[in-house]
Parts: sequence; C-alpha cells; structure tokens
Amino acid sequence: MSDIEQRGAVALDKLASEKKPRRKKGLHLVKPGGETFDPSGRRVIRHDPGKLPEILDQLGLALAEHCDNLFSYTGRLVRVYAAPETASGGVHRPRGALVLHPVDGSHLTELATAAAVHERYEARSEGYKPCDCPRRVADAYLARGNWPELRPLAGFIEAPTITLDGRLIHEPGHDSETGLFQACAAIPGWSPPSAKPSKAEAMAALYVLIDLVRTFPFDYEEDLVATVAGIITGLLRRVLPAAPLLAVTAPTPGTGKTLIAETFAIIATGRRASVLSLGHDDAEAEKRLAGVLLAGDAVIALDNIERPLKGDLLCQVATQQFVRLRPLGASGMLSIPTHALMVATGNNLSIVGDLKRRVVMIRMDSGQERPEQRTFSRDHLEDVFEHRGELIRAALTIPMAYLAACAPAIEVKDWHPLGGFEQWDRLVRRPLGWLGLADPMKASEGLREQDPDLEGMRLLLGSWNDAFGNEPKTASDLLKAGMEYRPQSDAYAYPDLRDALQMICYEKPTSRKLGNWLRAHRDRFVDGMQVKQAGEDGHSKVALWKVLKCI
Repeated sequence: MSDIEQRGAVALDKLASEKKPRRKKGLHLVKPGGETFDPSGRRVIRHDPGKLPEILDQLGLALAEHCDNLFSYTGRLVRVYAAPETASGGVHRPRGALVLHPVDGSHLTELATAAAVHERYEARSEGYKPCDCPRRVADAYLARGNWPELRPLAGFIEAPTITLDGRLIHEPGHDSETGLFQACAAIPGWSPPSAKPSKAEAMAALYVLIDLVRTFPFDYEEDLVATVAGIITGLLRRVLPAAPLLAVTAPTPGTGKTLIAETFAIIATGRRASVLSLGHDDAEAEKRLAGVLLAGDAVIALDNIERPLKGDLLCQVATQQFVRLRPLGASGMLSIPTHALMVATGNNLSIVGDLKRRVVMIRMDSGQERPEQRTFSRDHLEDVFEHRGELIRAALTIPMAYLAACAPAIEVKDWHPLGGFEQWDRLVRRPLGWLGLADPMKASEGLREQDPDLEGMRLLLGSWNDAFGNEPKTASDLLKAGMEYRPQSDAYAYPDLRDALQMICYEKPTSRKLGNWLRAHRDRFVDGMQVKQAGEDGHSKVALWKVLKCI
C-alpha cells in the first residue's frame, strides 16, 4: 500500500470513529444493579427505543420512591387532596374536605417528570439530554392496571382509629397493614388511650360522650345510646366491613337533627359533613350517592329528607364492603369501598323496604312548637371543635376496653346478634351493652310496624283471607273482585280488599302491578300469613296465588 493510500485509510478510520455515538454518562451514579441515579437521589430513566417494559418498571419504582401522595385504589391511581368549598351535582362539601382525585395520563406525566430524571438521546449533540416524561409512557403505565410497587390505599382517615383486633392507628402517614392513610396534623387535646383500658376507664370515657350530647331532647335512653354509637362508628367506619345507616328524626324542624350529624362529622374529620341532596327520584339519588362514594368522602349527610328513604344502593352501602359502580365517562365497573358514615336526617323520617333492618334510629322531640328558639348555655359545635381530641380518645377507649376484657358476651334479654353487621356489633353495639346501656338498635324496632309496605301486605293478606280463604286466584281475578262495585247496595263487594289494592298499587291498581307485587312478596310471613304460588291457571296460563294461614 502506497503512502497516500495509507494516509487515506487512516483518515477514513478516524472519520468513522468520529461518527460513532458517544453517550455521555454525566455526573450520574450507577449502582451495582445497573440502576442510575442523579446526585439528588432520583432515578435516571433513558427513553431508548425497544426498552418500554424496562422503562415502565423504572418509572413505577421512581413513583414509589418520590410520590408520597400517590396510591393504588380499586383499580385506579389516585391522590388525596383537600377540595375547595363546592356545591354542585347535589353535593355540598365544606372547604378543606378531603377527597380522592383520580390520576389520568396528563397528571401522571407531571408526577413522573418530577419523580425521575428523564433523558432522550440527541443525535446532534451525540449525547443524552433531559426531557419530560413522554405522555405515551405515562399512558402505558396507567394501562398496566396493576401497580404492586405503589402503596395500596384502603381509604384515608382524619382521626385516630383502631383495627378490628384493637390496634391503635394514630401516627400520620400510610399504615401498611390496613392500607389506611392518616392525612391529618396533630389534633389538640389528643393523647392515646392506654394499651388495654379497664372497664372503669371505659365508664369514664362514656360519661365524657354522654355529657357532650345530654342537652339534646332524645325520646328515650336508647336514642342517646344510639348517638354515642354514632360517634364511635364515625371513627371506626373505615375499618368496619359494614355498618348501619344512622337516621335522625324529629316531628318538628329546628330540633337539632343536623347538629347531631355535624357532631359525628367534626369528631371523625375535623370539619362539617359533606351534604348530599337525594333529588326527586331514586335514580338521581343513586347517581349522586355513587359520586360521593367514588370521591371517598368519610361522612355523608343525607339532610332534610322529605320522601321515604329507600333504594338498592343504600341497602348495599350499609351491608356490603364493596359496591360495583361505573365512574362518569368510563366504560368499566369498579369495586368501590362503602366505608363512609351515612347519616340521614328528616322530619318524621320514613324508612321503607329492606333498608329498615339496616338503620340505627335516633329520635328527638323538644315538645315545643318552635324548638329553634330555645336558648342554651353553650355552643354545641364550638364544644365539639374545642374538645375534639378528648372526644376521640373517649370514643376509642370504649371498644378498646371491651376487647381488652376478651369481648364478653352480653347476657341481656332481647339482646340478639345482628346479622350482616358482626364487626359493628362487636366493636360498637356490644361494648355499650357491656357498660350497662340500652341497645342502640332498640329504637329501630318500631320501623317494622311503621313500614307502609308491611302495612299494605298485612291489609291485603288479611282481606284476601277473609274474602276467599286459601282459594287460589290469579292477579286479574283478585283485582276484578277487589274493584267490583254493586249498584244495588251502592258499595264495593270487598271494600277492605279494594283499599289494600289501592295502597300497594299506589292508587292505580293493574294486573301487572299486582302480579309484580305478589312475586316480590311471595313466601314472606306477616301476622302468620304468607302468599304462595299455587301453579298456573289451566286456561290463561298465568300464575295462581293463594294465602296460607299458619297455625
């Protein structure tokens, strides 16, 4: 090779070597596992082609390390934040109310950019340059749907609480065992109860709670006890699989129903309750209730209810740990926890249907025409705010003392187990009975007799049995007999049956309405009678029904 050829080859080799990318390491620290960090401790994520799975893994670790307020919650990523005072969609939240905010792709892009150093190779400079987290990466991370590196969230709390086995949770931050996130600062007046309080300590704590609410005009002792149960329930609701709805009723406005609801909320959260208006129909009410459950509100007040309280979703919220809901604008269903304290208030509140057995009633009556004009020596809500820490300690001492005593059985007549609310019964109801108080569920027993559905069933079966005994009838036959008018006597043939049909069919009896009612109430007992299906009519091929009277 000539001298000129040799010099040309060297020049070509030099040019080729200069064109090779030189990837600069900068000042990053590379750990033994190959992970790279910047001097501040943030991960360095390099967005190279073909490395998406590794990039997503690194992003998840970065979010877990640097996003204290990011959680995995019921198949979504969420953050806890304090909302401004809002009143929209039938929901009013006070300023500072904590709610869950779902994290979408745009929001996650911002969080991911802050949690790590993102770099992309730039050919012009032949090295890596900082960049924002690409939106496609954030979307891909969200699409995983499972984020085991992030902390799972069961719910947030704003006051100390206890677990089902009596362990006290009172330190701010995330509790890994329960998944609860305590999102509150120090509470003035709060000090932890002793690890195993005595019965004497529980009695002293009980007097603190009773003194707080003693000026309310309760009908009977069980109504006061139900109010104390409501205070304890508010603090424990996040750990209870199920808890009854609390219903506060009085015959006259201004008696103090809303004050009771606000008392529960202030002790549990440090602020007034989020207020939900049910709207004019059940469909609208369930849509609004689904919204507050998705937002994670801790206390929900259904205030000034003017129509019978009922609904499938309300029943599910009271007795089920999760309900299936579809977030607004989403196509999939989510399993949402139901661990919000539900408090309903109203004048002569009417509870109907299956909700009756899922309610703790609190009845009040001032015996005055204008109870709002009464005067008191103290401002009740100011007292609650001022002594909140002491009240929390007192409310937690009672179940802790009962558990410390090995949860003894309550040997009291008519004190029956409460199916569907076993943990609430163990941590709230039985501790109060252990201290010698009345059953907080006693006031709810009268709901059965006041239920218009039960009244209609009693009237229909009684009049049907009087008119036809156990003779099978179709819905059409029964309706025809009940609406038969006899001009010669200027009266209906079976007036009691007619009244019953009008009651259960809402003044407009039809065969379809009656048939649906019979199917919904078959095999149920009332006053020793039940509706049974008795085959089909041979001619019309429709269901036959009869009333059986049990001896």
